[in-house]
Amino acid sequence: MFRKEFIFNSLTIRIFTFFWLTFSILLIFIFLLPYFDAHIYSDLKEHEMVKYQKEITTSMRNNQISRILAGIPSFPNDRFTPHPVLISPSGQILGALPEEEKSVRQFIFNNASLDQPLKKIYSNIQIVGPFSLYLNPEHNQSYSLYFVNQINAQKEILNYIFDRPFFLIILVILISTPLLWWLSRSIGQPIRNLQLAANAVAIGNLKINKNLETKGLIELRQVGQSFNRMMLSLEEVLSNQQSLLSSISHELRTPLTRLQLATALLRRRLGDSNEIQRIDTEAQRLDKMVSDLLQLSRQQLNSHLEKDIFPIPLLWKEILEDAKFEAAQRNIRFNVEQGIAHPEQYYLNGNHGLLASAVENIVRNALKYTKSAISVHIYRHENDLFIRIEDNGAGLPEDEYEKIFKPFYRVDETRTRETGGTGLGLSIVANTAKDHHGAVWAGKADLGGLAVILRLPLWVAK
Repeated sequence: MFRKEFIFNSLTIRIFTFFWLTFSILLIFIFLLPYFDAHIYSDLKEHEMVKYQKEITTSMRNNQISRILAGIPSFPNDRFTPHPVLISPSGQILGALPEEEKSVRQFIFNNASLDQPLKKIYSNIQIVGPFSLYLNPEHNQSYSLYFVNQINAQKEILNYIFDRPFFLIILVILISTPLLWWLSRSIGQPIRNLQLAANAVAIGNLKINKNLETKGLIELRQVGQSFNRMMLSLEEVLSNQQSLLSSISHELRTPLTRLQLATALLRRRLGDSNEIQRIDTEAQRLDKMVSDLLQLSRQQLNSHLEKDIFPIPLLWKEILEDAKFEAAQRNIRFNVEQGIAHPEQYYLNGNHGLLASAVENIVRNALKYTKSAISVHIYRHENDLFIRIEDNGAGLPEDEYEKIFKPFYRVDETRTRETGGTGLGLSIVANTAKDHHGAVWAGKADLGGLAVILRLPLWVAK
């Protein structure tokens, strides 16, 4: 049983089998077609009418009609040659072979009209008629004349089909379409599953899909096995990366802690000085850089694991309130324009902590570099949420807009030292937006400084 299933699930065997299956069904249909046309009568064409008029004349001259009436009919040596059959006014069949009588009776029963001769094929017997024949004009007795001969029914059908190429094409399409559709579906469905698995990997989901190895054709199962092995390798690499970063973090934090402790002891013993403050500032900056680097790494590894659906106001409410308070302490105008009516009716599907951190990073970046004003504009377009945050700082050259979202990128080293940046904040924002099928970009602000726009897709119930 397993061996049979194994063979049929081979792509090569299945295509080969379906080709011959389609061809066989087409042949069977052609051979059986004559048995399904019992009610089809065909008109005689002009050249056929001329042919049978000559047959009537020949039958009369050769005394075939007279012999039939005398009860001594003679039949041609070639069974494919038409021979006459008479139907008397009383309905008696004269001149027919025993195996022909049933077909002749059926032909007469279904076609009693004498106005127009017709032809009909019964299995391997062709009957043509009726032709009116007056043998006794004095008594006005009319006989019905038919011509009967045996034929190769399949040959006739084939001739009919091949004489009409369009009919042949339609026939092939009708027979092959259901089989080819089933074949294409059996091939296409596993490929679509593989595509869905690849799309899941693209958004960070490294979960193994066992269906790729157990369903579908053998060749596609083998591809699925290779795909799952690749997932295991990627998961192992990322796990090793996480372990390495954790180890690096531990090894870096230990001397940093010692350095900060030594700085505190030195400050207590010698008092504060510019040198000690510089050492303490650089140590804190290095500690923050390690924290940001670990956050970026964990985000890349685990952002797909913890997601929930939450109202969009939760994304910015607390962050903007805190930012307003801080801006007021620094005499910075902080304007928020919320352009969404009933925002609590809209939702996001994602990691709330990471998304909130992304918004906070953009706001913090604006607070660092603004001179005196910050503007936040929140609006919706179709099924996307947009948060635009502007400042009136020095801004950036246009060719720097994309670069600031790369890890450790610094526009100006002096500016970075003044603000204490690590070059990882906006790269974390970009990574978060990407993981949530959104985007982030920078541009020229209406206030004169830098504008950062975050776009996130809204959750739509299905």
